[in-house]
Amino acid sequence: MRISVFILILFSVCLSNCKRSGMYEKEIAILDSTKIVLQVKLSELKKSELSIQNLQFEKFDPYNSFLKSNVKDTIGKSEGNALQLFVKAGNTISDFNKSKTELIKQTETSITQIQKLSADLKENNVQHNVAQSYYTSEKGHADELIKTIEQNVKALNLSLNNYRNSFGKTEEYIKLINNGQLPNVVADSTIE
Repeated sequence: MRISVFILILFSVCLSNCKRSGMYEKEIAILDSTKIVLQVKLSELKKSELSIQNLQFEKFDPYNSFLKSNVKDTIGKSEGNALQLFVKAGNTISDFNKSKTELIKQTETSITQIQKLSADLKENNVQHNVAQSYYTSEKGHADELIKTIEQNVKALNLSLNNYRNSFGKTEEYIKLINNGQLPNVVADSTIE
């Protein structure tokens, strides 16, 4: 009789755990998919550094400073458009560079949190009454992060293209007003 009661209790506990483990299958699948999307976006952010390095972007600050202090007269439409495109694109790329490190850090943190929540849901380590709020919070934050990264990468790609297209005209104009010389690009002494 004791054995029958024990088996019945053990069976009830197992059945209860089986029901609970399947309770979050949809959320777990969505979290795992979201984690993969975040990993792809993280890779895009990290690859952007190489795109910027291949663009001779180190010349932007000296050229921009030169233009600010030396363009005083009225200039032609073609030169004006090229210079304006160069400066706007360069400023966007600079802004991206400033925010990229924080975006990478937030993305890595979000991936880690999603992995932990997914594992906790799989192992039933989250109380039922808070599981949904944790899921909603992590998923919402990840979705906002994905949207922000997509917007930043889109703006960066457009700016890289505009910078590349206006770079030659900008150098030509600088040479024209500076006796055939380009401003010197001084290496940043703070980089080791």
